[in-house]
Amino acid sequence: MNGKFVKTLLIVIVLLIAGGFGWYMYKKKNENPVSDLKPRVEMGIGQINNITDSTLDMDLKVLVHNPLPVGLDIKHFSYVVQMNGKTIMEDDYPKPVNIKSSDSTVIPVSSELKISKLRIEGDQEASKGEDSADYHFEGVFHLQKPFLGKDSIELSMDKRLPLVRVPKIRMAGYDMKKLRLKDTEVVLSIELTNPNPFSMEFRNAAYVMDLGKQKRIAEGSVKGPTKIKAHSKEVYEIPMSIDLGKMLKATGQAITKGKHLPYTFYFKSKIVSENDMFKNSDINMITNGELEDLKMAKENLIKK
Repeated sequence: MNGKFVKTLLIVIVLLIAGGFGWYMYKKKNENPVSDLKPRVEMGIGQINNITDSTLDMDLKVLVHNPLPVGLDIKHFSYVVQMNGKTIMEDDYPKPVNIKSSDSTVIPVSSELKISKLRIEGDQEASKGEDSADYHFEGVFHLQKPFLGKDSIELSMDKRLPLVRVPKIRMAGYDMKKLRLKDTEVVLSIELTNPNPFSMEFRNAAYVMDLGKQKRIAEGSVKGPTKIKAHSKEVYEIPMSIDLGKMLKATGQAITKGKHLPYTFYFKSKIVSENDMFKNSDINMITNGELEDLKMAKENLIKK
């Protein structure tokens, strides 16, 4: 009886030692210096797809690593991205994700950012001479089946990444050049500002302008690239063809509204840069304002 007990006890001890050694080896092989055997998340800023006058569409690459001996079935997850402590992105990823044991998965997520928030943070950091910022990612991953009594896992990470700074486009002025019977030509001065530490190219830019109630009173385009150096501002002159009939009607509106005649300027282009964020981004900007002086256009039209 005592012999059987001792033998059984020895077997149990050997199994415990073997199990403990196996767990140690598994842990050593799969451990993460940050979260040990807890799943971890990493975030990298992907690509900016579209820029408007108020929003910016960005793709993020979220890597989730699962070092556990079992797979993770995620129903969906919600996430928040902060830049220097300010929330710039908050969204939900509705699709299921399966991450096998001891494996990693890159999840591409897309979200919309408010340009006003980015510009405030970007301008503040740039005034300090900073070209990067502290980003914080936090996600709540909801599981298909509870694991260790939990139906969700919260993961977060902090990383220093380049500042996301949005280029600026504005109409700086205009000048009447050529007059014809059916249409005329005006040269618009466009100011392009690149606040980033890398150069940018605007390719195949197209422009349309509304004046008062007259839609598409002028339009034009520039073929090929227009390069803006890092941390620089350039003014470019572009020719635009104006419909003379619409211009006469707009001049009539100017008599009643004077210098407060409103305009809307549409700018469409593709941005190309050595920086991965702006590698092949579309930009669609809308600028609203009032023409300060239509006297030159009015006098030229009267003379004609």
